[in-house]
Amino acid sequence: MIRRVSKAGFTLMELMVYMGIVGIVVVIAGEAFSNSTKFRVRTDNMIKANQEAENVAMLFKDDVEQLGTKSSKESGIVTVGSVNYGDKFGAVHASVYMDPNNIDNTKKDSSSFLIKTENNFSNLTFRRLRYDDNGHYAATEEINWYVDEVTLKRTCKLIDKKDGLTVDGNDPCSDVDREVKPVDMATQVTKFNVVPAKPSAKTDEVQIFPFDGSTSFRMVSRETMSDYVRFKTTNLSNEENHGGAGAIFSSFFSNYDNLNESIRSTPEQMKNQAFAIKDETTTETNWKKLCTDYGRLTLKKDQEYEISFEVTYPGSTTDKSLLFVPGTDHMSVGFRSISTGNIPAHDGVNLIDDFLFFPPMSVTGSGTRRMRFHVPRDVNNVCLSFTFALYSPLVSQGTITIKNLKLNKVASSDYSFSNPPFDAESNKTEKKNVKALRLELQVSRGAKNGGKGETGDVLLVIPIQSNGPRD
Repeated sequence: MIRRVSKAGFTLMELMVYMGIVGIVVVIAGEAFSNSTKFRVRTDNMIKANQEAENVAMLFKDDVEQLGTKSSKESGIVTVGSVNYGDKFGAVHASVYMDPNNIDNTKKDSSSFLIKTENNFSNLTFRRLRYDDNGHYAATEEINWYVDEVTLKRTCKLIDKKDGLTVDGNDPCSDVDREVKPVDMATQVTKFNVVPAKPSAKTDEVQIFPFDGSTSFRMVSRETMSDYVRFKTTNLSNEENHGGAGAIFSSFFSNYDNLNESIRSTPEQMKNQAFAIKDETTTETNWKKLCTDYGRLTLKKDQEYEISFEVTYPGSTTDKSLLFVPGTDHMSVGFRSISTGNIPAHDGVNLIDDFLFFPPMSVTGSGTRRMRFHVPRDVNNVCLSFTFALYSPLVSQGTITIKNLKLNKVASSDYSFSNPPFDAESNKTEKKNVKALRLELQVSRGAKNGGKGETGDVLLVIPIQSNGPRD
């Protein structure tokens, strides 16, 4: 039997149905591809915006953290006998302050920053010192961060410099009296706000020494020496073994051997070391026992603390302490482990080093010394201590007086931001007490037709501990 082969194809109706189905599939696939592409572009823009915002914020933080740095180690070789002691610690460079010499006390500005608002963006200007490779003063820099249309820019210029300092074309700062050179830091910036924290001259603090909120303390010497050569600690009435609102250190052991013109060994510094305990009258003389019973402290990890005390000008212009040479002679405050007598350490690394301080060389140098710190881990069983190492001739015959010694926990509210924000420019005399700035930064990518596009946002609080003349 012969089989016929049909030559019939798709009917017109079948073809139209097929084409319709294919068209629907193509439209759906095209829409999916388009949406996928848009999503990928938006994701890329978002990542780029976040990365740029974070990078710029870190550059801003590194810049602003140095705001107000004002002291330097200056050249000035000190020689006693045949011994060369090297550089001396220099005075504060007042050029970092915005306007401290204004005759009108209500307009004086002893801070190191200025914030204005221009076109809904902040314009921040601040000052800091530049140092050479030896830590000596080189110049005073004035830095400006601002937004020009939608571009965040930075400029730097020198407003003062050391004689002989040359500034070449590659220097990031323009020389004194030269035109500034703006550098673009970010484009498509939709928010740049710099907000000052509430002033914190009087912060919410918790006093942990002297204990129980007392204003009295007592100093006890580390070593008991002969009446001929001994380090002496008394209260303000020159009474030994008694405390009060202050302490007088005298009869220092000299760390320089004038007879042999040589420096004594480091352990000799322990003879000029004293420990702070509560104002307790006792015949006990062992410093470890006294610290354990009346001065033992515990410092908690990451808690911020502040040591503060007043150093007063000597009662006599002939007091030998006025021969103190910064950078040569040494005065410090810190902590000592009650068990070892050394700076508290872990695995051979100091957990907190001593803080240097200097006696007043004039009446105007009298005032409160403040040292803030935190520790990387809990520190137990320590005692607050003062150490003196005096090398200059005769300075060991002087006296040092401190008053109102305190160790405080600093509350986190120290960096609080009010709403509305603290108006720094209307309160110039309080600006010097601002201890932090808050950065609010937003960068956009992929904006079209006036829209924002995808944004990257950063909110960052930056401590500025060097702002103000008392820091």
